[in-house]
Amino acid sequence: MRKINKELLKSITILYVEDEDMIREELSYFFKLYIGSLYTAKNGEEALEIFKEINVDILITDIQMPKMNGLDLIKALDKPDIPIIVTTAFSDVDFLLRAIELNVSKFIIKPIDLEKLLFYMQECIASKRLKDKLYEKENLLKIINENVIISITDNEGVIIDASQAFCKLTGYSKEELLGSKHSLIKHEDTKNKFYKDMWEELHKGHIFNTEIKNRKKNGDEFWSGVTITPRFNIDNKIETFTAIRYDLTYKKRLELLAIEDEMTKLYNRRYFNKVIDNEIRRVKRENSSLTVVSIDIDYFKKYNDTYGHPKGDEALKKVSEVLKNNTLRAKDFAFRMGGEEFFIITSGESKVKSLEYTNNIVREIENLHIEHSNSKCSKYITISAGVVFLKAENIIDIISVYKYSDDALYKAKNKGRNQYYFSDSSD
Repeated sequence: MRKINKELLKSITILYVEDEDMIREELSYFFKLYIGSLYTAKNGEEALEIFKEINVDILITDIQMPKMNGLDLIKALDKPDIPIIVTTAFSDVDFLLRAIELNVSKFIIKPIDLEKLLFYMQECIASKRLKDKLYEKENLLKIINENVIISITDNEGVIIDASQAFCKLTGYSKEELLGSKHSLIKHEDTKNKFYKDMWEELHKGHIFNTEIKNRKKNGDEFWSGVTITPRFNIDNKIETFTAIRYDLTYKKRLELLAIEDEMTKLYNRRYFNKVIDNEIRRVKRENSSLTVVSIDIDYFKKYNDTYGHPKGDEALKKVSEVLKNNTLRAKDFAFRMGGEEFFIITSGESKVKSLEYTNNIVREIENLHIEHSNSKCSKYITISAGVVFLKAENIIDIISVYKYSDDALYKAKNKGRNQYYFSDSSD
């Protein structure tokens, strides 16, 4: 079992470079318990100034920092033999790969294991043989294999290598992945056009960055950010593609919780305020048109009183599914505003198509044939809808657009419900 050599550590001078104040202060407090002389810097520029004044035994530096990052600092040092320990996060993949070329002594993954860091410092001081003892390429490659989500394909997209981290993320073994294509993890929501555009960019020799939803072997969906880089042979022809991913699933789930209605899985009212503002700006920018539809389920309180709230919740989900299926394009949005109130935003259509679109939704919901014996307009659940169609130059603001559609909804109800009303303020 290794022991901490306190006498050795008390005899050395450390320069610790970290831009995050809290992390720097916490580690500084810890270092002072063991290290003889400690200097700190917020970035690479400050560290270089300190190097001019003192003799540093070990440099410990973060990779990503403002002004001058850790890699640029290492390159700028006039002491190439000084032991260097780099602290990094898993997402620092590009920096990590570049650091391999700079013969960094040790890497330690954040959050930092303080005991491991002490042992790293002892090893650095015990020997200056960076390449032989402290910089073990095999160990570094092992870290990458276990923690960096990498897959490599040939120029036809066939997987020829994958890291252990990629296997862990997808649920497939390396043997299952090799010889397959990434269509193995394709999610049905990702359109074929996305892949067509991606391959066009890649075959031009461009680096491709995106966020994508995939499916694991067990059927679970996951999100990842991905950077795909072509690799060229000596004839300047594309030989392979390297894809480096980072898992975005948890982040996407948090984002979804903030914008999604929990029961119906439509967007919620909070997200409506953001989307309608963005869509109005986009329509004005593109000199296009905007269609908004306010929707109410007819006599829904009577439905709940008759059939009970659990049945009411089921009805809300079925109505929401119709709205979701009619808003599949990138410029279509369906919202549950609360209770039995819904809202649709779409753009780029003509007035005639907007009216046909709304009428189809009204008819589809009645054709669900959800029994409603106490409705005064049908024996099934129905909706009323208020539609407003506006060209870009006639859109005033969010409040007026919402009012136009809401007034139209009110008139649809007064006319007998189970229908739409086209706003008098429309173009």
